[in-house]
Amino acid sequence: MSPVSGRHLTTGITLLVLVLVLGGMAAWGWHHVTAPLDGSEASSKQTCSPAEITKTRFVRPPDVQVSVYNAGDKSGLAGRTMNHLEGRGFQPGEVGNAPASVHARRAVVHTTKKDDPSAKLVARTLGKHVRVVVTSKVGGPGIDVFVGNHFRKLAKHAPKKIKLRKPVKECVPVQ
Repeated sequence: MSPVSGRHLTTGITLLVLVLVLGGMAAWGWHHVTAPLDGSEASSKQTCSPAEITKTRFVRPPDVQVSVYNAGDKSGLAGRTMNHLEGRGFQPGEVGNAPASVHARRAVVHTTKKDDPSAKLVARTLGKHVRVVVTSKVGGPGIDVFVGNHFRKLAKHAPKKIKLRKPVKECVPVQ
């Protein structure tokens, strides 16, 4: 038998280290794959007592964050619109200019969720015939609003709340 050469020893140690790294990665992955998801029943049961559970049946302006973008060429239109929306109780997000790819004659609302009650509330606040567009991503935090040159003012008789299809259970700390 020949003695173990330096090359064989290095190869053996390298393989051993790689197997240990692979085993560690597999254990870490398995732990995260089998962990409960945030907001799932398992995680909510651990952190919320029955006294802290509340049901929400409506979405109201203070529950909705809105980002407003100017899709026209009138300076300050997005900022003025945001001020009016804040006056109606909506939470402010970003204000800025719309990307060149977005066009709005009056106003358009963008959301990532189909049948989004928050987006419907924002659209109704902007006007009776404002469209809600479902997109794969939004530009800013909350619901995106794009206002164009023909947008004048918020609707006078906009709803103050929109009923949810199903009540949402939330955990609210009891004081």
